[in-house]
Amino acid sequence: MQVNTDGLVIMERAVSDNDKLLTILTRKYGVIMAFARGVRSIKNKNFSSTQLFCYSDFVIYKGRSKYIVNEATLKKSFWGLRCDIEKLTLAQYFFELILNLIAAEEQHHSEEILRLTLNSLHCLAEKNVSQVLVKSVFEMRILSMAGYMPDLIYCARCSSSEDEKFYFAPFENGILCSKCARNYKLDKFELRNGLLYALRYTVYAQFNRMFAFELKQESQRILAQMTESYLLRCLEKRPRTLDFYYQLVLN
Repeated sequence: MQVNTDGLVIMERAVSDNDKLLTILTRKYGVIMAFARGVRSIKNKNFSSTQLFCYSDFVIYKGRSKYIVNEATLKKSFWGLRCDIEKLTLAQYFFELILNLIAAEEQHHSEEILRLTLNSLHCLAEKNVSQVLVKSVFEMRILSMAGYMPDLIYCARCSSSEDEKFYFAPFENGILCSKCARNYKLDKFELRNGLLYALRYTVYAQFNRMFAFELKQESQRILAQMTESYLLRCLEKRPRTLDFYYQLVLN
């Protein structure tokens, strides 16, 4: 059976002198693995549309146990990310999160996940948006789509929504009011100076506005600690690309 879908190449592996096995985040079928024959040759018509970071329209043969790319037409390339090692590594971190959180061929939220990824790469490649903010938004959005959306409106213990002070509590999948947070060491996750609004924004903002907010640098750093802590708790392991990213940023 032949199917058509657009998708983003998030991983590639050589399987012979001329062929590749592509991992593609598609709009219709979620994450799939598809063989692309002959595309390692620059003379192949699908060469430029089947590279890593390429967003393309695909014509794919869908068999019982495998997919084969018959044709691909390039729509957008984020090849320029390769010119900045930090942005390249951050993009690969996003891809690793997708592969760890989203089951193969899971079609639920597949369109939203593709949009999130394309918008995040666009911000990294072409917009003057803080890498720290892009990372935080992507982490919270991909977690929410994978079934880990935190409750950032009510206290996880007493359901209060009107306290003057809240704290983010990753182990509670949400926030705690000042009374319920007294027995925990959450001072570094106090939601002050716009942080409660920013944290809610990463999850609840309309899709086309999810990167349209600003924070001071110190608040960005605290927000990043919160979102990353929550992600690591949900993921229950530390992504390899995350450590590599910090090696680059901190050096």
